[in-house]
Amino acid sequence: MSKPLDDIAIQEELRNGNKDSLKQVYVSYRADFLKYAFTYKISEEDALDIYHDTIIAFNKSFTRNKLVLEKSSLKTYLFGIGKNKIYNHFKKAKKVVLVKDQEEDGYESVTVEDNEPTVEQLALSKALEKISKSCRTLLRLFYYRNLDIEEILKLTDYKDANTISSHKSRCMKKLKELVRNE
Repeated sequence: MSKPLDDIAIQEELRNGNKDSLKQVYVSYRADFLKYAFTYKISEEDALDIYHDTIIAFNKSFTRNKLVLEKSSLKTYLFGIGKNKIYNHFKKAKKVVLVKDQEEDGYESVTVEDNEPTVEQLALSKALEKISKSCRTLLRLFYYRNLDIEEILKLTDYKDANTISSHKSRCMKKLKELVRNE
């Protein structure tokens, strides 16, 4: 387990471009992140590549966008980025399906390449562009980052969990309607 960092002070230093603070974050959370990444059955090399990409995106959030984390820790934010990078890693990888071999009782692997987005994915993408920014943000937090209502409450300015649930429900209803009409 890594030693907790003073999140507020580190954030300020990161916004000011302090490389020592970035190095401190990198070293403090590296082992925990790799342990987390290995739960997805990722090779050590891929896990390290993903961690490096995660640190770069993390640093850009602070230096370019002047991010201020008010309801989330540095570690939670870092791991959220990392989780998305891990998912993207799997999306880019070839998908392999095992098919029963008729001649033997073994299996052979069949590669399925589906690089082109489906009609449904294209309709969803267009519909996401048409809904409000608050809906887009809420749905991304819930469905893409897999955060639960309580985690979203901590990260956003919603007043309570019921408000988030209601808003998510309205957003999904609107999104489904737009997808049907695409």
